Amino acid sequence: MKPYSEVVELILELKKELFLSPRERWFLRRLQEFAYPPEVVREGIKRFYTAIPPEKRQKTPAFFALKVIEEVRKRTLPKQETDNWQEKFKEKIKKIKEFIPVPEVEPKDKMSAEDLLMELESKLYKHLWDGLPDEEKKEILKKYAQFKQDKTALSFMIRGELRKRFNLEVFSLFVE
Repeated sequence: MKPYSEVVELILELKKELFLSPRERWFLRRLQEFAYPPEVVREGIKRFYTAIPPEKRQKTPAFFALKVIEEVRKRTLPKQETDNWQEKFKEKIKKIKEFIPVPEVEPKDKMSAEDLLMELESKLYKHLWDGLPDEEKKEILKKYAQFKQDKTALSFMIRGELRKRFNLEVFSLFVE
């Protein structure tokens, strides 16, 4: 979690804590696995916690910041450049097609291609989840039960688990 050490320090500073909770460490690991840039995570965390009164920060887990981190990520993506995004898009679509049917589309630009990939990635994870035996679903839900009060964070953690189980990559044009 080396690149995220500044994120850890920021959380601890904003919350006036000495240690991260196990859930927060898990959450940061998952962000790293999904290749969220540390600067995006730092900015999202900072915005989230500065919007909360200081007396409530200590009791507010860092994974509640996921929506803010996502907003920062979406605003940051258009500023990043990728080499030959069309080729990268076709490669990612080909991998998604191994699991689910994908309509033939030619996006106009890299942002519409990214939006399509994010939509297809969601469908892929839903398909994989629906195909899991009930015992495995229960096992995963039990593993991440501590996130159940935040559906967004729970979904994020489950997606990471499915990504590991099915050895999937991150389906984004902006992630290497």
